[in-house]
Amino acid sequence: MRKVTWAYMLLYLVLSTVIGLSLVGCAHTPPRPAELDQARAAYAEARDNPQVASRAPVALREAEEALLRAEQVWDKDKDVKEVENLAAVARQRAEVARATADQKQAEAELEEITAARDRVLIDARTREAQRAQEQAERAQRAADQAYQQVRSATTQNTQLERELTYTKEELAAKEAAAKEAAAKTKAKRRTRAY
Repeated sequence: MRKVTWAYMLLYLVLSTVIGLSLVGCAHTPPRPAELDQARAAYAEARDNPQVASRAPVALREAEEALLRAEQVWDKDKDVKEVENLAAVARQRAEVARATADQKQAEAELEEITAARDRVLIDARTREAQRAQEQAERAQRAADQAYQQVRSATTQNTQLERELTYTKEELAAKEAAAKEAAAKTKAKRRTRAY
């Protein structure tokens, strides 16, 4: 029975030593830096934003790489200062990715606004050109009407001048006939008077 008790005691001592060494090892492991969790949260927020994923994939990838480096250093070395620095870099890169996405969104909106403004200007110029063309067409119609009126008046004047010329010739012929008749009548009277 002494052998069994001795074996149990030995097993107890070995287990106590292993547990004690584990506790001593855990006591020397520093706590996980909060910066690493903050960097992971900042990266996850940027990654889950569809604008960031589509408009700033390079910056997002750089943030992911910085976060992975920080986690690797933590897993291997447990160097708190180095992990805090790398986590800060990862968090800043996630912010850069968000800012890049915001900038590209603003640029896209500016392009849309510029295109809309250009369309409005083109529409205004088109309407202005149409109005000018309509005015030119009205002026052309007025000029055509004036031309027709002048032509009609010219035709009437020409016709009146012909009629007047004809009437003058007719009047001159009648005057000449009347003078001839008067001269004949005078001649007849003279001949009678003798």
